[in-house]
Amino acid sequence: MLSLIRNVSLLVLVIATGALVATALPTLWGGHLGGATLRFHMMASGAVVVLLPVYAITRLLMRRQPATESAMEMGAFRTLLVFGIATIATMFVCMLPVASTDTMHELVELHGWAGFAMAAAIAAVVYTTFTREKTA
Repeated sequence: MLSLIRNVSLLVLVIATGALVATALPTLWGGHLGGATLRFHMMASGAVVVLLPVYAITRLLMRRQPATESAMEMGAFRTLLVFGIATIATMFVCMLPVASTDTMHELVELHGWAGFAMAAAIAAVVYTTFTREKTA
C-alpha cells in the first residue's frame, strides 16, 4: 500500500511540476504570471504543497523495509526535499505581512529559481527511482 501511495504521489508531483514549469517559463524571458496562467500555476502548486510531504513520508517509511537505495537515489530525494521546501517557503514568507516590497521581489525571484531547481530534482528522483537495478 505504501508503494502505491508513493508512486501515485510521485506521478502527480511530476505532472504538477510540469504544469508549474510550463506556466513559469515566460518569466525566464522577462514576462510575468497573471490571469488564467497565474490561477493554473496556483492550482498546480496546491498539489505540490500537499503531495511533497506525502511522498516524503511514504518514501521514508518504506526505507524501514529491506529495500536498498543507492547514494544517488537518496541524494536526488534529499535535493528534491531541499528545493521543494525552499520553493514553498519563499512564497509563504512572501505572503506574510513582514516583507518590504523589495524583499518580496527578491523572494519571488528566489521562488522561481528554487522551483526550476526542484523540477530538475524531481527529474533526478524519477530517473533514479525507476532505473535502479533490481536485485533478487
